[in-house]
Amino acid sequence: MNKSKRIVMMGSSQFAIPTLELLLQRGYEIIAVYTQPPRSANRGKKITPTPIHEVAVKNDLKVFTPLDFSDEDSIRQFESLEPDVAVVVSYGLILPGSLLDIPRFGFLNIHPSLLPRWRGAAPIQRALIEGDNKTGLSIIKVTEKLDAGPIFLKEEMEIDQGITASELSDELAVKGADLLCRVMDNLETINPAEQSHTGISYAKKIDKTETRIDWNLPAEEVYNKIHGLSYQPGAWFEHRGVRIKILKCELIARNGKPGQVLDQDMTLSCLKGSIRPTLIQRQGKTPMNLKDFLRGYKLEIGEKLS
Repeated sequence: MNKSKRIVMMGSSQFAIPTLELLLQRGYEIIAVYTQPPRSANRGKKITPTPIHEVAVKNDLKVFTPLDFSDEDSIRQFESLEPDVAVVVSYGLILPGSLLDIPRFGFLNIHPSLLPRWRGAAPIQRALIEGDNKTGLSIIKVTEKLDAGPIFLKEEMEIDQGITASELSDELAVKGADLLCRVMDNLETINPAEQSHTGISYAKKIDKTETRIDWNLPAEEVYNKIHGLSYQPGAWFEHRGVRIKILKCELIARNGKPGQVLDQDMTLSCLKGSIRPTLIQRQGKTPMNLKDFLRGYKLEIGEKLS
């Protein structure tokens, strides 16, 4: 693709940063960045721009932060930029059909799953929670139906044992940026293929009610949930009124009553098998390894966790 093509970048989270940086590094013309508006952080004490907003400003790029695209003004503003193509990465806003038709080459999206598996808001987390042993990336053309557009390029990768959702997200963000640029380089000649109509699954947004650890599940399911929710929002249990997150753990071949503390090394029994935390975070504290945690916090052998 001729790198003089006018590109609008749309993204909000950390996941979008490698794509913006690689497009700039490779000399593509970014005419504007769209991102979600700055929001309050730290319990409303400070208004904070999105991570990609800060990167855009550092690179002297024009930034737009509409609440949505429900009015004609926001559509006209986008159209006035005269983009040839838009790149959407973890943006978080619904894009109406009237917007999708504006760029000559449409909207391209990096989706962190092997579509049609895990369409939706939380594909990385759901892949880990469900114990998938592989995942990947799909570069698709955006359509009005969620994550259902034709696929330009896909790339598969193995899921490493013990990786967290945050760590996997970082890996996929970098790989996705490179894959997107490969599509951009050949955009005038590459033809996307329709998604398969079989194997469709949906990765619904993580609900806070899912984050509490259920000790009445097999250890492998608890293990998968812990890594799939780490580092944020984090899987947790409550002990004497204190919320404790387990951010990483290992599987232990021991059995006891669900939720029971089996030894001084904090082996915790599940319905079948046990887990032992390796990275843990007490409410209001920073994450720490198990050894450091147990120096300042004790659980009694035999007691049962809620």
